[in-house]
Amino acid sequence: MKKIFFAIIICLVTLNQTKANTVDNNELLKIIYYSTIEFVETPLSYIKGSVPLKSDVALNRNHYRFSYNWENRLVSIAFYNGSTPKNPNHTANLFTLAHRMEFSYEDSIEKVTFFNTKGKQITVLGDCSQFVFNLNQLGFRESLHFEDNSGKRVKNSWNIFEYKWEYLNDGVIIEDRFDTNGKPVSIRPGFEFYRLKLYFNNAGHIALMQNIDKDGNLVANNSGASQDNITTNSNGNFLQWQVLDNQHQLEKGNGPDVAIGIQKFNEFGYEIELEHRDENNQPIYSAYGICRSKTQFDKYGNISERTFYNEVNEPSYHKNAGYHKLKIVWDKFGNNRELLSYFDVNEKPTNHIIRGYHAVKYEYDEKKNLIRISYLDTNGQLVNRKDNGISYLTYQYDSNGKRSSTLKFDKEGKTL
Repeated sequence: MKKIFFAIIICLVTLNQTKANTVDNNELLKIIYYSTIEFVETPLSYIKGSVPLKSDVALNRNHYRFSYNWENRLVSIAFYNGSTPKNPNHTANLFTLAHRMEFSYEDSIEKVTFFNTKGKQITVLGDCSQFVFNLNQLGFRESLHFEDNSGKRVKNSWNIFEYKWEYLNDGVIIEDRFDTNGKPVSIRPGFEFYRLKLYFNNAGHIALMQNIDKDGNLVANNSGASQDNITTNSNGNFLQWQVLDNQHQLEKGNGPDVAIGIQKFNEFGYEIELEHRDENNQPIYSAYGICRSKTQFDKYGNISERTFYNEVNEPSYHKNAGYHKLKIVWDKFGNNRELLSYFDVNEKPTNHIIRGYHAVKYEYDEKKNLIRISYLDTNGQLVNRKDNGISYLTYQYDSNGKRSSTLKFDKEGKTL
C-alpha cells in the first residue's frame, strides 16, 4: 500500500513539474514582428529583422514573424500580410527564400528548411530542400552545403556546391565557393567576385567585400572592379554602395555597371528612391536601364507604383523597357496582385518595348489559387508577347492544392 501511495505521489510531482516546465517554455517562446529583412551579401550572415513592429500594426500589413525558443534561438521566419501567409516580396534579402523558413540545431550543425504558404516543404535555388551549416568549435558557421529531398548533396542554381569560411585574427573573414568539381564559383551570376575578403561594421552588417587571390591581393574582374564598399544604417537598410578598383578609386563595374548606388528608405524600411552615379559622382543610367527611380506603396506595404527619372531628375523612361511608370493593382485585402500595367510620362497606356504588352491580368479561383495570367495591349485585348509568343497561361492544381500543370497559349488559343 505504501509503495502504491509513494508511486502516486511521484506521478503527481512529475506531472506538476512537466506542466510547470511547459508553462515556463511557453512563457519564454516569443514572436517578434518586423516589416523588412536586413541586407546581406552572404549566407554567412544570419537573417535578421529590420524595423520592428507592434503586433497591432503588423497584423494589418505585410510583416515577418521571427519566432524564438526558450533558449532564445531562432526557430522560424515567416512572411504574412495580416493573418494571410504570403511569399516574401520586395522586403526580402537574397536568402529569404520562402514563406516560412525553419531552423533546427544539433551539435555542430544548423539546418534550414523551406515551406510554402500551404505548409508544404519546398525546394529553393534549384533543388535545394535544405541548407546545412557546419559550425566550428566556437559555434560559428564555417561551411554550407545543400541537400535535396533525399538528403543527397546538390549544387544550387548559382552553381555553388559548397561555401567555406575562414576566420582571421583581425576579424576579417575569407569566403570561398566551389562547384561540384572543387573549382571556384562567383558570388552569384552576374557578380564576378570569387575569393572574398569580408569586413563587417559594428552592427555586424557587411561593410566591404574585396575580390582577392590566394595570397590576399586585390584582383580586378573584367569590369575593373575589385571592391564593393557598402553603407547600411542601424536597421540594416542598404543605403549606398561604391564600386572600387585595386587603387581604391571609384570604378564603374559589376552587374549594374555604375560606380555608386544610393537608396532612400521610408519608416517601414522600404526603398522609396534609387539613384545611380558614375566614377565622377554624376548621375548615370545603369546597365539595367535605370538612372533614378521612385517607388510608392499601398497601405499593406505592397508596391503600387514605380516611376523613372533622368539625370536631371525629370520624368523619363526606363531606358531598356521604354515605359515611365509601372502601376500594380492588388485585391482589397492586399494579398493578390490583380493587374500590372505600364504608362508613359503623360499617363497614357504604353507597351513594354521588349515584352510587347501593356498590362498583365491575374485571375484566381475561389481558393485564391492563381489560375490564369493574360497579356493585354493598350486596348485591353489579348496580345502575343514579343519575347516568347505567349498570350496567356493557365494553371491547374491537384486535390492538395499543389500546382499540377501549366499550359501556354497564343492569342488565338493555340497551345504553345
